[in-house]
Formats: sequence, structure tokens, C-alpha cells
Amino acid sequence: MKTTQTIVGQEKLSTEINRIFKIFKASECEIRPHFILTGGSGTGKSFLIKNLTIKHELNFMEINAAQLTKEGVSGNSLSKALSPMLQNSGKPTIVFVDEFDKLFISGNSNSSCAHESTVGVQNEFLKVLESDMASVFGDYGKFINVNIKNTLFVFAGAFNNEEDINLDRLRELGLKTEFLGRVGLVYNTCSLSIKDLFEILENSKLLTDYLSLFENSDRETVVLRLRGYIQKNYELNTLGARMVNTIINQYFIKGGKLEEETVNKSVFQKKLTME
Repeated sequence: MKTTQTIVGQEKLSTEINRIFKIFKASECEIRPHFILTGGSGTGKSFLIKNLTIKHELNFMEINAAQLTKEGVSGNSLSKALSPMLQNSGKPTIVFVDEFDKLFISGNSNSSCAHESTVGVQNEFLKVLESDMASVFGDYGKFINVNIKNTLFVFAGAFNNEEDINLDRLRELGLKTEFLGRVGLVYNTCSLSIKDLFEILENSKLLTDYLSLFENSDRETVVLRLRGYIQKNYELNTLGARMVNTIINQYFIKGGKLEEETVNKSVFQKKLTME
């Protein structure tokens, strides 16, 4: 059985979304409060939803909206993206739609043709939200109706890294009023503090894995050096929590050095040493 992990820096948000999932499951999917989740890259949007899905023993499915094309256009249409629903057999499922903002956000660099396609995908999502059934792409190119009454949709995106986005702001950015009428709940992740990043570092499985390979590395020394790097570069951080894994990889691959251009030669063996 999968176990959940600590969601650092998003405790209040986690409590609220946990309540939504609890209601969804306890009502046997009769109550489906679809919602929008905003927040910058690396603030834990997908991590949060995946963990709560595990906690409530719900199916999880992810769609990247930035890769979707309008039905009839070559590419990954929504009907194809929803094909895994055929295997869910009506089981309670959370569908996490990542990069949803790419379908409507004003001021993007889409061509007029691409904009027409993304608006088309948004309309297709509207049809899905209004129905208990969805037509999905099945074997041999056939379209099959699948029951989606037990499906809760979470629409997530960075939304230009704006903070405290509400329904009015979403409408200004280009999201249709009809959509907001069906998905009227909006939640925002919080920017991670230095303290949050330090906590993520201390509990990093990646760090533990590296230290098991580099047995001559002292954990306390490594953590101290990485904390110093995090503190020095915090204001420039655009990766959120992903910054931690990035610097851990950099530190060990570059032989215990950070911000260097040359990378030490790596040798595949059971145990490694810092050169």
C-alpha cells in the first residue's frame, strides 16, 4: 500500500482540499466539487493532489492540458487523453488537469490557429463537466461512451505565477464564465519560504539515496553546504521545491562542488567516493 508524504508549506490548503476529497468519497461521488488550483511551479500542486488521492484511496489520472488539441485536429485530443477512464470501471477517480491555464490565458504567444484550438479544448471540457458520460477514444479508432459520474476534476496551472487569484481574475485572464459556473472553487498554493525549503532538504529521499552511494560524505556537512546555497539563491528561485533536488543532483554529480562549469567524470559502481 502506498504511503503519503509530508506536504511542506501547504498545510492550510491541504486541510481544505482534504475536506473536498472526504466529501466526494463519503457522498459516493454524488457531490463533486470540481475546483481550480493555482500556484507557481514547484509549490506542490500535483504533489498535494497525488498525496491526498492516496490518502483517500481514490484512483488518480493526470492530463497535460498544454498538449491537448481540439477534436478533429491531429494530436492528443481530450477524448484520447480520457481513454484510461475505460479501465476505471466507474471507480471514484481524481482527474488532475495540469497546465490548464495554457488553454485560455490572455497574452500568451499562441498563433490565431492555436488559440482557436485551445478555445475548442476548453469547450470540450465544458461538455464533459455537463454530462455523466464522455466519449473517449477506444480500440480500433472507435469512440466509446464511458461513465464519468464518479469523477472529480482538478484544474491546475501556474497562471503567470500570480498570487491570490480569484474568480474575477480568472475571468480577466480569459476563462469562460460558463466554465466558472461549473468550476467555481479556486485555491492557491503558497510560495515556499526558506524554512520550507530547508525542511524539504532535511527530509529528501534523493539526498538519502545519494549519501548511501557516497559513503565518505558526512550528512551534516552536506546539508550545511546545501542550506547555504539555498539561502544565497532563494530570491532568484523560480523552481520552488524542485530547486532542492536540482542542487542535490548538482552537488553530488559535480563532486561536492556547486556553481562550477565542469562536471567530474562519473563511474558506475556500487559505492562512490567524492574526488
